[in-house]
Amino acid sequence: MLALFACADVEAAAARPRLASLHFQGPAPLPYAAGAIIRVAFEVDPSLAANAGLFDDATTLPSFSPRRLVAQLRALHDARDALALLPWDALSVDEQIDVRWLVAWAETLDRQLTVERVHTRRPGQWLEPVANTLLAMHTYAPERADLMERIHQRLPGMLGEIDQYCTAPTARDIATGIELAGSLRQLALTATEREAIDSWIARQRTLVPGREFDVIGAENYAWRFEHALLFPFTPSELVARAEVALADNDAALAAAANFPGAPSVPIPDGLAAGLDQAGLERLYDAVSEAHRQATRDGGFVSIPAGVGPVRTRATPDVLIPFTGDGGSMNPPPAYHPDDVSYWNVEHARADWSPQHRDDVVRNLLGFRDNGMGTYAAHEGWPGHHLQLSIARLHANPVRTLLPDGPLIEGWALYAEEVLAEHGGMGRSREARVAVASSQRGRIRRVFYDVNVESGRWTLAEAAAWKQGHEGATPDPDILRAINWPTQLVGYFAGKTQIVELREAIRATLGNAYDERAFHDALLAEGLVPVALIRAKLLGEPVPRPAESGSAPP
Repeated sequence: MLALFACADVEAAAARPRLASLHFQGPAPLPYAAGAIIRVAFEVDPSLAANAGLFDDATTLPSFSPRRLVAQLRALHDARDALALLPWDALSVDEQIDVRWLVAWAETLDRQLTVERVHTRRPGQWLEPVANTLLAMHTYAPERADLMERIHQRLPGMLGEIDQYCTAPTARDIATGIELAGSLRQLALTATEREAIDSWIARQRTLVPGREFDVIGAENYAWRFEHALLFPFTPSELVARAEVALADNDAALAAAANFPGAPSVPIPDGLAAGLDQAGLERLYDAVSEAHRQATRDGGFVSIPAGVGPVRTRATPDVLIPFTGDGGSMNPPPAYHPDDVSYWNVEHARADWSPQHRDDVVRNLLGFRDNGMGTYAAHEGWPGHHLQLSIARLHANPVRTLLPDGPLIEGWALYAEEVLAEHGGMGRSREARVAVASSQRGRIRRVFYDVNVESGRWTLAEAAAWKQGHEGATPDPDILRAINWPTQLVGYFAGKTQIVELREAIRATLGNAYDERAFHDALLAEGLVPVALIRAKLLGEPVPRPAESGSAPP
């Protein structure tokens, strides 16, 4: 029996994918460079590996020690030099896309480590990737207790490194770090680990920061637009587009007033009063299934056979400190047999008031006419779940392991609107307001993300602009601008590029244009930026990387 178990363990280990076991396509030295750049990306943010299902590659905790930085920068420079040896004009379009995207990641990692150096002020550069890694493992690899234990054992040492190298934390960065550390404490496995976290939090509370917050600044922010995100516009040009879109959105909201109101939603006898967890999850499942069917019936995009389901579950206890109770989604990892997206919803509570129970049930039954419909479309069908499930089917790891945020968020925002156009939402005034309001929130993010990160607005000024009055308190959405620079603009910027690509293809094809074919072609390219997908679909030149002028460290 012992021999049999040993054999089973060996087979299980062999079946676990790792970065080193993946097949990278293209002529040498492209595969070497891809592996080297992705390895550094995993070291800086191990949750990239965990979210892809490469759990064994996700146990190296972030480190910004001088020794680690030198090794990482040398690896990035060597990889870029190797890519520069490739005969660009002899590469296929797909190979050019891969090279361009790899260079963008190499340049971005290099600049983050050497120029932006956000880790000198932000403890979250260490803590957030660890939290996200553990959450991914708890969802998709709960049997890998060995890996999670390895991370927990290394956590106290990482906290010591934060003290050593995070030398200029701001008040906001300290507060975020304390919050993340407190959440990690709830996952701690030993008293020693809890004591280390408690001690670190206590040390953070004694710090006297010199400023409330800090940003990467206008130069770095604009650099990200051009080099990291490959946007075809500058920050100021994106703001100008957002101003036009906001005016159009105002008109859409005004026009919605001319439509009839949503019909009253009848609640079946006893449904709200007897609502338990299983019943609540069935209501959420019904929303997801309705959107899946509306996506299929709408005929505007294909659902390949390899795309799995969305399943509702009560938010696991381990996630609640980080995500809250409900309101999150776990998409399936690219290199994992589980093809399910998990919709994490709130726990049904026995102490809910009768009115609250009625509101919950009415909101879910009438989802087409309220914000639940747009939220479910964004996160599930035909948004994140469909897109990321299709991407995981791509044979090229470059297209799955290095995600482009604006493409992902842009598609999800775009998907809300497309589903509504094809009848997946209601036809009422409330439905139109819900769709337009969802778009509006993402458009408005452009203004405070650009202005805060470029140094034009303080957080207080951003809050006053967003909430319409002086003295407003910066909310978590505004704080995302200083924690994740350029992330907030990705929704509107990504959607804008998708719409512009669609219209360019429509103009090229004329009567031969097919909406479903366009969406299928877009999603088939994986998770690279729209600018690169545009080059392929329109037959335009793939943007060539600039010559590297940097020297190895």
